[in-house]
Amino acid sequence: MTAVGLNVRGEIPTAVQGSFIVAMSRRDKRHDHFSRWHDSQADLVRIDVIPGRPGRASAQLLEVDPSGASVGDGFASTEFDRASYRTEPRYGYATQPNHGLNLAGNTLWATNLLFGAPLEIDVPRWRATRILRYVTPSVGAPRVSGTSHFAWSLDGRYAYFHQSLFAQRTNGPVATEDLRLVRLDVRTGAEKIWTLIPPDADRASSEINFHSAFYFEEAGKRFVGLLKTGAIVENLAPHTMPFDHTVIPMTASTIWIVELDENRSDLKASLLAGIREVDGLALSHLDVDNRSGDGFVLFANYKEADVAEETHGSNIFDEAPEVVSEHYAGMTVQPINVGQVIRVARKNGTTTIRSFKRHYDVGRTSLGHTWMPINIELDESRSHLFCSFAGLRPRLVPRHISTAYPTRVFDPKNVSYVPPVLMRFDADTLEPEYSKRRDYLSYAEPIAMTVVGRVGDGYVCTFSPEVGLRMYRADDLSTMVAHINCHPIWQWGDTHFHPEPAHMIFAAR
Repeated sequence: MTAVGLNVRGEIPTAVQGSFIVAMSRRDKRHDHFSRWHDSQADLVRIDVIPGRPGRASAQLLEVDPSGASVGDGFASTEFDRASYRTEPRYGYATQPNHGLNLAGNTLWATNLLFGAPLEIDVPRWRATRILRYVTPSVGAPRVSGTSHFAWSLDGRYAYFHQSLFAQRTNGPVATEDLRLVRLDVRTGAEKIWTLIPPDADRASSEINFHSAFYFEEAGKRFVGLLKTGAIVENLAPHTMPFDHTVIPMTASTIWIVELDENRSDLKASLLAGIREVDGLALSHLDVDNRSGDGFVLFANYKEADVAEETHGSNIFDEAPEVVSEHYAGMTVQPINVGQVIRVARKNGTTTIRSFKRHYDVGRTSLGHTWMPINIELDESRSHLFCSFAGLRPRLVPRHISTAYPTRVFDPKNVSYVPPVLMRFDADTLEPEYSKRRDYLSYAEPIAMTVVGRVGDGYVCTFSPEVGLRMYRADDLSTMVAHINCHPIWQWGDTHFHPEPAHMIFAAR
C-alpha cells in the first residue's frame, strides 16, 4: 500500500510532528470464517502528521510476511520452519506482530500477544529487516512465545525481554520450555542471553508466559521485572468446529524479579512480594518510574479476562454468534468482571501496593470505571497517569469461558453494556484527577492511545481505523484539537478489515 492521504479536521499541534505507529490485526469480513485472534494476519501502519491548521496526514501500511522470508538473511529459518509454515497449525508462523510496539531511535520491534518472535522494522524506510529469535522450535515444542512490551535500561541503551518455547503435551495444557532472558544493545546490535530459572514457588510450566517487562536498579544492582499473566493455553493449534471447548482457568498473576549478573549464564528469578495476594487475573500492561536508580514505582493492570482465549461460540445468554451483529469469530476476549489498576512502590527493599477498582454506575458516569484496563502511560513529568479501559460488551462473552469462572464471572442479569473510557489519574494517589469540568476523562475513546509531552502543554492521542486518530489536550480530555479520518486503513480491500488495535506509539520527528 502506497502512502494514502487522510482527511484532517482541527489543528495538528507542533508538539506532535512525527509519526504514529500501530500494530494491527487483519480480519476476514465473513462472520463464519474463524481464525484465533492470536493467529491473525498482521499489518503495521505508520501515520505521518505535519502540524498546521488543519495540517496534513498520510498513512503507509506494511504487510507482514509471517514466514520471515521477506527479511532474507535477517531470519535464519530452519528445515522445521520451512516444512511447517502453512502445513502445521501448531507451528503457526515465525513472526506475527499484532500487539506490542518497542521503539529506539529509527528502529521498531513489533510483537504478538502470545505467539511469535519480534519483528524488527526500519521506521524511515518502513521495511522489515530481521526477526529476533533465540530459541529453536521443533516438533515437540513448535511455537515461540515472548514478552510483548520490553524493559529498557535507564539510559535507553539496552532492551530486555523474555523468550521461550511452547510445547504441546499429550495430556494437559501447553507447557513452557527453554526460558531465556535476552538483552539487546540497541546501539551496536550486540546480544546477551541468559537461561531463566523460575522461582521455587512459581514453577508450573503451564502458567509461564509474560506480557510486559520493566527495569530498575537498587543498592547498586540491576534488575528486570517480568509480569506473568497466568494464562493457560489448552492447545497450540487453532480450534476447529465446533468452537466451544473446555477452558482451564487462569491462575493468579505474579511478578518475577531477576537480578542481572554478567558473569553467569543462568539467572534465577524470585517473586515480588504481595502480588499474588492481590487476587487479579491477567496482569499485563505497565509503565514505570525508575528514574531514582533506587527502586521503582510501577503501574500495572489486571484485565480480569482470560487472555489465552478468544471470542467464539454461544454467548453467556445462549445466543448463537450469527444473531449478535457485532460478533466476529476470533475477536479479542471480553472481561468476566471489573478489572483494576495497581501502583507498586519499592524502596529500600520494602514494597507497598495501592489499587484502584471501580464498577460502572450509569447514573454517575463522572466516576469512571475500571472494566477491562488496557493501556497505562505516564506523562513526561511522571506525575500523571493515563489509562484506557475497553469496557464490557456482555453479548460477546462466550458461555464456555464464563463457565470456567463460576465464582468470578459477573451476573448476566445485573450487568449491561459498559462504554470505553480514557482517564487521567494522580500518579501518587492513584485516584482520578476529579474536577467539575470533567476534563479528566473521555468516554467512547478507542483503546490505542499514547501521551506526548506532559500535562499542561502536552497531548493525549487515541486511534482506531474506524474512529480515526484523535488528539486531546492532556490537561483537558474534553477538548479535542484535531481529528484525522482513517477509513482507508479500516477497510482492507474486498475481503478484510482492521478491528480496533490495542496499542500505538509516537515517534517524534
